Amino acid sequence: MKKINSLFIYGIIIFASFYIVDAIALEKESHKFLNEKIIEQNKETLSAFLNSNLGFSDGIKQILNGQEVVVWFREGGRQEDEPVYSRSFNHFHDPLQPWYLAGFDKTFKSSLIWAQDQGTIGSLLGGDWSWKKARDSFHKGLTSINKTEKEKNLADTFRALGQIMHLIQDGSVPAHVRNDSHVYIDLFGKKIGKYHYEVWVNDNLQKINLSPQAFNKAIFNIIPEATAPIPIANIFDTNKYYMDGSNPEIATGSSIGITEYTNANFFSEGTIFKQYPHPSVADTNFQNIDFKNPEVVDAEDGKLDNRIYIRKVAGEQVQRLASLSYVSRDLIMKGFYQFSPLVLDDKVYEEYASKLIPRAVGYSAGLLEYFFRGKLQVTTVPIFYKNAIVYLRAKIKNITPNEIMRDGEFTLTYSYRPTGGNPDGSQDIWGQSPVSPSGTLLYDGEETVIDFWMPYPIPKENYDSAKFTLAFKGTLGNEVGAVIGKVHSLGEIKFGEEWDNGLIGNHAWGHTGYNLFGQNPDNGSTSNVIFEDTLVKDNIRYAGQTTARVNQSLIDYYYNNGQFRDILPILITPDTYLQFKIDAMSINAVPPAPPGQTNQWQYLMFHFNNGYNLQYSHGGQGVYLGSKTAYYDFSLGWIIVDNIYEAFKWVGITLPDGPLYLEGISLVQQLNLLGEPSAVEHHQHMEVDSIRIVEGKKQ
Repeated sequence: MKKINSLFIYGIIIFASFYIVDAIALEKESHKFLNEKIIEQNKETLSAFLNSNLGFSDGIKQILNGQEVVVWFREGGRQEDEPVYSRSFNHFHDPLQPWYLAGFDKTFKSSLIWAQDQGTIGSLLGGDWSWKKARDSFHKGLTSINKTEKEKNLADTFRALGQIMHLIQDGSVPAHVRNDSHVYIDLFGKKIGKYHYEVWVNDNLQKINLSPQAFNKAIFNIIPEATAPIPIANIFDTNKYYMDGSNPEIATGSSIGITEYTNANFFSEGTIFKQYPHPSVADTNFQNIDFKNPEVVDAEDGKLDNRIYIRKVAGEQVQRLASLSYVSRDLIMKGFYQFSPLVLDDKVYEEYASKLIPRAVGYSAGLLEYFFRGKLQVTTVPIFYKNAIVYLRAKIKNITPNEIMRDGEFTLTYSYRPTGGNPDGSQDIWGQSPVSPSGTLLYDGEETVIDFWMPYPIPKENYDSAKFTLAFKGTLGNEVGAVIGKVHSLGEIKFGEEWDNGLIGNHAWGHTGYNLFGQNPDNGSTSNVIFEDTLVKDNIRYAGQTTARVNQSLIDYYYNNGQFRDILPILITPDTYLQFKIDAMSINAVPPAPPGQTNQWQYLMFHFNNGYNLQYSHGGQGVYLGSKTAYYDFSLGWIIVDNIYEAFKWVGITLPDGPLYLEGISLVQQLNLLGEPSAVEHHQHMEVDSIRIVEGKKQ
């Protein structure tokens, strides 16, 4: 085919596009069809990912911005050719050229570069629907703070991926990788141009083989050229097939770019044995054909075919690479076969499609797998203050196989339905925590722990409706600007006390002097009162007294035959956390005691089966109760959050095999027996804001 000036073609298409809908891109329906089939082939894996990581309920059938996810992929396949007079010129990549010259006629952007970042040019020509756009839209979708924006950005993500899939599929079209213009338009019912491979595919969608060709994910581990630094460049061109075409044998396996495979093994209509080193005459049986006794390749109907097909015998085996037409059988039989030019016919196209379409399908699926490869494991623990979640503790683990996360940031977005809010989510309250640096997370390595602050605290009564989305943006493996999302919900509140319901509280508490009697002699005073949702405890022994005095608040599985058992015992798992806030724990004067001993103590104690305890005190007011107790000094006024299993581990206590149960919680003020009367009054004071046991939820 004689090469036509690209500006001339451009002019024809612009003119024609004002009058017809499907000008150059008769294959738009092919891309819609292929994208839909690819998504359907991978629906189980993709739907499972969307449901578990993005919080969808219907996978690829989820409605976003008015259309199903699968439709956005399908529409992306169609819309990459709109407007046809501009975008389609950026759908070419010649793998035997430097990438900056690999586009159509060395004038337009290579599809490899166009797929990565379309920038301002893309915005002028139907919008930027590149990989960069897909990543940016994905991140915006994960971090949007209203339902409308979230859905639009996620829909844009799937559409952009559909448009990149279109470009990969174009990489399986010989004309697109061999700089061969191929115009075929229907202008007022008149066909203009030459029938070509893409039109044949469009006309035969129902008969082509859609089984995916194996795709080697190791392609993404190749460091790409600086001119196209995103690893998806390797789907198109790995640079393994040399620019002089001297190693065509490399262009056969599953770890080669799709344009390299197509360029080295197939003809376009205008490049049969010319312009490109391969397929060469030496790659075929062309010089060995006996035209008087030709090898009949196609004789399914039992009759002599009127075509002789040239076979590719080196590298990728192609039985119908091109055909010789019998313009005059007698002339051919006499050796004048040069008068019957080589052409690509329906049978050639059918074989081409049988090899090229499966590769396009497999490589398109590989793109999706790469985009969504990032995976996080998140364990969430809500941290409360005044019956509202004010922080969310997230333990974050990178579970992306064999890839490091680094140089990025985490953003937490959340929403909840207010009391009486519309079930459709239209009245949900949204918020976003300040961005936090990610640090470096090795694959399956140590967790990073981040406490995300809630600018809009989530009331406890709206706990069950709360939804959280954690988004990472940074470097993942070789990809700069990668994005990972993880939607998660909250675990169970196993025990919660805010002292907002009197001394009995939300649980069956016992208090000295209130419903625990006979604990003290007449040597002082004991007080337990609620003041502004805080339990205030005072234990006073008057001056001149020697006898002991105690003030307890407790719930306990065993005490007085289970009188204050409440909901105990509570099963403790490796993801169970305690949290509390105590604002005061003081004594006015420390009683005298022998060296190394104490005659007073104040603490919060958590009691477990088999005699194990966690004791929290302040300012040296704890007491030694044996080797099965872990001792911690805490800061007043802070919300203390500890993993129970880890709290024992940190101090070297190994818990026995078997289940661990919480069997009691006690707040103790104790003034112990003195050897002689004290000259001063001893006054212990404690202010307890809240105590909780929360099950972290690992997702």
